[in-house]
Amino acid sequence: MVQMQSYSPVHVAILLENQFEDSEFKVPYTALLQANAQVTVVGTRMNDEYKGERGKVSHKPDATTTEVRAEDFDAIVLPGGAAPDKIRTNPQAIRLVTDAMKLEIIVAAVCHGPQVLIEADLIRDKRVTGFQAIRKDIENAGGQYIDEPVVIDDNLITARCPSDLPLFTTTLLNKLGLTIPDKLLPVITDRIYPWWELGELWQGSSKQDILNALNTAIVGERYTLAAFQKYKEQTRNADFQVLAQEVVATKYRHIELLENRLQDFGETITWQAIGSEPFAALQSWLQSSEDESLMRRALGDLQTGAVDAMHLSTWLTDPQTTELLKQISDNLLHHVQQLGELYRTCWGKAVKPPLPTTLAMSEIQSLVVPLAMLR
Repeated sequence: MVQMQSYSPVHVAILLENQFEDSEFKVPYTALLQANAQVTVVGTRMNDEYKGERGKVSHKPDATTTEVRAEDFDAIVLPGGAAPDKIRTNPQAIRLVTDAMKLEIIVAAVCHGPQVLIEADLIRDKRVTGFQAIRKDIENAGGQYIDEPVVIDDNLITARCPSDLPLFTTTLLNKLGLTIPDKLLPVITDRIYPWWELGELWQGSSKQDILNALNTAIVGERYTLAAFQKYKEQTRNADFQVLAQEVVATKYRHIELLENRLQDFGETITWQAIGSEPFAALQSWLQSSEDESLMRRALGDLQTGAVDAMHLSTWLTDPQTTELLKQISDNLLHHVQQLGELYRTCWGKAVKPPLPTTLAMSEIQSLVVPLAMLR
């Protein structure tokens, strides 16, 4: 008589606490379930329901760090957000990941997730990535920070942010030998593949989310393009005139790149449908031709654009769009520095705070989102 061996599914633990980054839990969790893995959400206590920091996802734990052991699992996943800062204070969680690394069990951490590994002194002499804000923490803990979407060092997998989640999760599935029925996963070195589709499949940002972000960015760039054209016309300061022209050229380039990205989705811009009201308001704000007032408004507009582009880039699970938005933010921050130095040179200690005319991102989104609903 032949004894049949029972099938044991791949078992993965996801460590969770309040204020986790919603997509950094939801994307790997959904993908693992689609790949027929057994997923156990591990928390500190059973009578909590952990909520994501964006308020979109909540989940109750299936177990706690007290009774589980590393050998129970084939992999341990550490989502980011503010949760790792809480998890790192839990000695049982530190014991769990420490044992997992010793046993060469896969440990996968994204964004701020490596903070837990830092607490356990587990990244010394390892190649690691993570959110840019913890780069110094990683280096101070003896790790080599690598600014790439996914970094693999033996059984350790790390990623930087939500836009890396499709590649991060694909890497995790490959490491575990998992496949998704009727879905051929790309190789992670494929930079042409539309990775946003996997993000959407695994309940990250949707196509409409990405389109809304692109249209929001286009509206902001169009608006400030008009503003800087006016600044250039009205200023009597030759240096400011030259800088305003540089910003105008940058804005044109940004708009072209954003519109090209929209076309990748087979879409066209919707900003024209917004109407002339915001631009009429801009005209009324720019009646003053005093250089000090113009510089204050210009500086505020650049700061607003840089921060808004960065905010738009922090939650999308689309690598290509996120990279574009980060590029826009970096370009605008460069102009912020240039104008800040010019303003200080012109006015010295008499400088006043920036005075943006730019629509805030929340105002732009209130215009863009209803348009999307009418599509």
